Amino acid sequence: MPIRWVWTCAVVAAACQGVSPADDNRAGGPGGKADDPSARYFYVSARTVMGLHGSLDGIDPPVLTPFFPEQYLAPLSALGYLGPIGTYGPLGTFGPLGSNTWSLSYWISAFGSWDDFARQITGMGGPLSEDGPLGPGGPLSDHAYNVWLPGINDFSKQLQAGGVWTPLGPLGPLGPLGALGPLGPNGAHLYGRNDGGDYVDGEGTIQRTYSVPYQGSTRIYELFEDYSEQNAKQMPDNDTSFMVRGEINPTSETDLYRFRSADAQFVTVVLLPEKQLDDFDLTVRVGDQAIRSTTFNFIDWVQVRVPGQTDLSAEVTLSGSWHTLSKTYRLFVVGSTRFIQATDITGPHQTSYQP
Repeated sequence: MPIRWVWTCAVVAAACQGVSPADDNRAGGPGGKADDPSARYFYVSARTVMGLHGSLDGIDPPVLTPFFPEQYLAPLSALGYLGPIGTYGPLGTFGPLGSNTWSLSYWISAFGSWDDFARQITGMGGPLSEDGPLGPGGPLSDHAYNVWLPGINDFSKQLQAGGVWTPLGPLGPLGPLGALGPLGPNGAHLYGRNDGGDYVDGEGTIQRTYSVPYQGSTRIYELFEDYSEQNAKQMPDNDTSFMVRGEINPTSETDLYRFRSADAQFVTVVLLPEKQLDDFDLTVRVGDQAIRSTTFNFIDWVQVRVPGQTDLSAEVTLSGSWHTLSKTYRLFVVGSTRFIQATDITGPHQTSYQP
């Protein structure tokens, strides 16, 4: 298990940083062999994966690598509190995100141009250039996503959309579209932030998107904001690319965040407790469909395939707490973009629904 754990972390790190074994000059494909606009709508979550009860039977493509599959689905596995999306991982309090003195995002404005620095060091383009992780050689390109990633082994295949470990993959908050990527608080866009977490240009105008060059054209991506709780709750037009650092009143409060998916895509929502002795529950609503992730041993998360122009919401509640400190959490919402809309993974961990 330790060797496989190291390998898993390496795959996740590669997805975050845009590492690819070879440059790829093809446009990013929309998600593999199941590239079909009429593909079914479904969701996966920490709750549906926990419902596998340690068995990977029925997952297709099959997961054959582990000798003891239940180890991959145990509380101390990669999906648990001690995993990459857990309290002590790179998305948590001790990572680079936040307002603490050790948080890189707190000091990033004093760094200067990350883009220029990267060009000088590598002799290539910066993080938001065509050479960066969102370009044709990055982890979301057709070759990297559809050939290289599943080609590592049958475990890494499940990092794709609809997979058992999909929140750890390139479409989750650890990937290039998420909080740690070039569109996020530590990104190379050089926009400042107001008190609510909006990105603003030199004239104080709020910026929500960024254009990245791509093979003679451009791709427009949603910036990944770190919103205050108050700002995120009152936004009438939030998108599928943001995070919130919130706090729950332990008596009866429910925090509600509304957002909208402009494109047909996969939307991944991860709820991370800032303190390990808190257990929060997550409910994602897609129209009339309520998708609940109410697990105790896993970090709660939901990934759902949605059509374009879909209204969603995320509800956060406190299920239990075993300390007297503030009940704080981090909510991450990541859209896969219109370039990845389908998957060829199936299994009992997926639940179909009608949008």
